[in-house]
Amino acid sequence: MSQKPKTAKSAMPPAVTNASRRDDSYDGIAADAAANDGRAGVADGDRELGARLRAIRSERKLTLKDLAARTNMSIGMLSQIERGVSSPSMRSLRQLCIALGIDGAALFVSNASPCASAASQVSSEFAVLAAQRKALRLADSGVTKYRVTPANCASLEAFLIELEPGAASDPSLSVQTGDKIAYVLEGRLRVAIDEVVLTLEPGDTYGFTGSRKYRWENAWDKKTVFMVVNSNHFYV
Repeated sequence: MSQKPKTAKSAMPPAVTNASRRDDSYDGIAADAAANDGRAGVADGDRELGARLRAIRSERKLTLKDLAARTNMSIGMLSQIERGVSSPSMRSLRQLCIALGIDGAALFVSNASPCASAASQVSSEFAVLAAQRKALRLADSGVTKYRVTPANCASLEAFLIELEPGAASDPSLSVQTGDKIAYVLEGRLRVAIDEVVLTLEPGDTYGFTGSRKYRWENAWDKKTVFMVVNSNHFYV
């Protein structure tokens, strides 16, 4: 019989046995862990992300007013994001990707160390070495995503996702399309898919196809790491 997990939130998530690993309601899915639009922060990651978004917007000859109309975000908020003084949520990034007509992978920047060996910096269409992984970090979200998709993959997209205690995806159940499979590597992960809520441990997997309401959360006091593979590239 599994032990009751420690939570980083005020409410303790329900106990889960190794046999079922299934919750009966959405009560454990907190609604505020990923709502971070407008929070100030001048982290390097925010500045890099903002500069990349600004460059893409300029390439498409769009003004901030144009982009605001396409995303239903204010000009002021967009300006703060581009200057790196506010950190967008994952939902905002999806809106920006759609409005700019870009693959979410375009937002990921190289994470390779300048001291990495020459061999580890050699690119390959069939491999992504650890030193070459591209990361997307959002200040205050507790979420770090690494794009680990080899260039040769035309229809699949893989991400390694790290969640700090309390980190979660969007507070509402966002609709995801296509095929998705995930594998838990470390910690515990709570996943909501339509009316089903699962609590998963290392070695467990989940997946679905079609249009599904979907959300994940780390409600415990240790880091969670999991791998997600999607059937489409338009994903943040």
